[in-house]
Amino acid sequence: MQSLYLATTLAAAVACLLTSLLIFARRKSGERSRVILACIVFFSVGNYMTRFLALCHGEDPKLLISVPMLLLAIFMVISYIMYPIEVISPGYLNFRRIVKLYSPWLVLALVYCICLQVGIIFKPYHSLFEMLPEVTEFQVWFRLLLSMLFFAPVLFIFTIPYTRRYNNTNRTWILKYTITFTVNILAYMIVLNFDTLIIKTVYYYVSAGCSIYIAYMELFERLIEQRNLSTGNIDIPSPDNPSVPTETLSVRKNSLCEKITLHMKLTCDYRDPDISLNMLAASLCTNRTTLSCALHELGYVSFSAYINSLRIEEFIQRVRSKESTNYQDIFYDVGFRSRATALRNFKQYTGKTPSEYFSN
Repeated sequence: MQSLYLATTLAAAVACLLTSLLIFARRKSGERSRVILACIVFFSVGNYMTRFLALCHGEDPKLLISVPMLLLAIFMVISYIMYPIEVISPGYLNFRRIVKLYSPWLVLALVYCICLQVGIIFKPYHSLFEMLPEVTEFQVWFRLLLSMLFFAPVLFIFTIPYTRRYNNTNRTWILKYTITFTVNILAYMIVLNFDTLIIKTVYYYVSAGCSIYIAYMELFERLIEQRNLSTGNIDIPSPDNPSVPTETLSVRKNSLCEKITLHMKLTCDYRDPDISLNMLAASLCTNRTTLSCALHELGYVSFSAYINSLRIEEFIQRVRSKESTNYQDIFYDVGFRSRATALRNFKQYTGKTPSEYFSN
């Protein structure tokens, strides 16, 4: 059984390594979700390889119920939340929000370090059941608290601000990801309660399988709606895809100005807060200089002026159609990072504040 456990640990590491490399190789311009997922899966490789090398040298890996391992598990759970956040709400994650996301983990890690400094001893246990007779002790209930926190990030998935840039995903995908994520956590909880080789071996199969299935959903199920405009290939309207206007079928080998306009109309790339001249140039298979000249032909002094004008136009359209009465939410949805920036650009574009503009 020991040999099977050793082989399973190595197989899980190799499977996650190949999965991570495949996801990274299939990343798309302007999409950070696949890069984030590749990094998360690659981090699992280090966890598996650490245990594999310890077993090869005849050492006992750290007990899963130890505080460092529980903190590591919570860190991984939080990391797996970053991926659906980027999928559901592209551009939402920035340095401040990432720090905020990890702040509960940082507090727990700080508490553990303080405990070690003041001399609190954390006894070794092999399972959660083994700790229950001493549940009144701090070193026991602190670990029980860490174990219960595994499920908290799962609920957070359904509170992520939902945007429709690129038609990135739908509720079905979110539900399937949540179920897969929950299965992985439940399997880990079983390992914490039953410290046997057979249970740990099965867990590695489940854990690696969940990572591979998430990668499968990313690469083959969650198809980002992008059109290849550089070759003039336009999607054909059908009952499954009625959103493509019939008049676009006649567009073939457009000039770059027409391609820019059509590309933005179909993909709404301007909603991406991180959109750049380089990203748009790559999408249209051209270069920065040619793209800048085309934008000048369209009457815009700069790339940012063009993007902001599209955002303001959609903002006006959404307010007029009464999709929402919250200006700040709409500003965020159309691609602005802050209310102040949005208001400044709105006044430059219309000469009025939103309140003045819509009151007239």
